[in-house]
Amino acid sequence: MSKKWIMIIIIILCSLLSVLSYFYWDIPIALFCKGLGRSVIDIAEIVTTWGESSWYYIILVPVFLYFWLLAKNKLWSDRILFVILSLSVSGLVNILVKWLAGRQRPIIFFNNGLFGFNYFGVGYELTSFPSGHTVTAFSLATAVSLLFPRLAIPAFIVAVSIGLTRILLTSHYLSDVIAGAGIGILSAMIVKYFFDRKKIELVQN
Repeated sequence: MSKKWIMIIIIILCSLLSVLSYFYWDIPIALFCKGLGRSVIDIAEIVTTWGESSWYYIILVPVFLYFWLLAKNKLWSDRILFVILSLSVSGLVNILVKWLAGRQRPIIFFNNGLFGFNYFGVGYELTSFPSGHTVTAFSLATAVSLLFPRLAIPAFIVAVSIGLTRILLTSHYLSDVIAGAGIGILSAMIVKYFFDRKKIELVQN
């Protein structure tokens, strides 16, 4: 199957599941997670930090500069640049969609009974859709999988785990996480497409 059709399928599947979740699953799941015990929340709070993009930039940017300027290793500098750009593109798309959607977070539903969108909204409580942590996690998992196919399963297990923590912590609804996963995957695939167009080899034969 071509990459074009894979991307189309991801768009359709994530869009369909997000809509279904919005109408049928978001509120029941959020209410269930609100009643979870402290032990589950403590674990989720640790795992969810893995979805913060700042950690990856702190690590990847110096490593990229080392391979590019000091080691003169084109393969690895290109690989790391690919990951950085995947994270950056997904992050920019995430910010744009959050601002356009202005979706109210679960905390607003819990406190005020409000559920929906306040388009072009700003502020933490109006930036639920999509989940930024999930976007980062799935963008990184996709990038790693494209570079090292054997790491695909563990990479996506970690990404799914991070996405689940956003729901468990009631920071996001399920539909926010589904949309975030789709944006993360598609962003990395789009960056890979442009690397391919430039004939930049990322996988060693």
